[in-house]
Amino acid sequence: MKLYRYWVSLLVISTIVNLLSIKGFPLALGTLYLPVLFKVVQLQMNLSKGLVDDCVTAETFIQSNQKGVIISVICCIAITIGLYIYLDSFYAGLDGIWSLLIQLSPLLLALGMILYILTAIAVIQAVKQRYRTIH
Repeated sequence: MKLYRYWVSLLVISTIVNLLSIKGFPLALGTLYLPVLFKVVQLQMNLSKGLVDDCVTAETFIQSNQKGVIISVICCIAITIGLYIYLDSFYAGLDGIWSLLIQLSPLLLALGMILYILTAIAVIQAVKQRYRTIH
């Protein structure tokens, strides 16, 4: 599956859906964090020049950062679920447009969580693709 082609679109849509769900704001923040992976791998490549063998490829850094992204995704989902439960009484007290968004929140949150996971996969694929074509 070539999700890496759509990583920017997925990032924008996931952020918007998670912000609209109100209860999914940790997922929106997590989505905005994902593009940092590009810079992290680039910085690690630059820092490793001269310190390790020249045969070290970007794949080494991508693999270790991929595990970090997976942990980040799990943590963001756990925080979202925790806040969903903990702030339930606060959300129930909202009225007006906020109340409407809270009523739609379970549907939007489920959609946002799926989009968040797909975005994480797409970003990892995009980083792999970028460094596969460069080196």
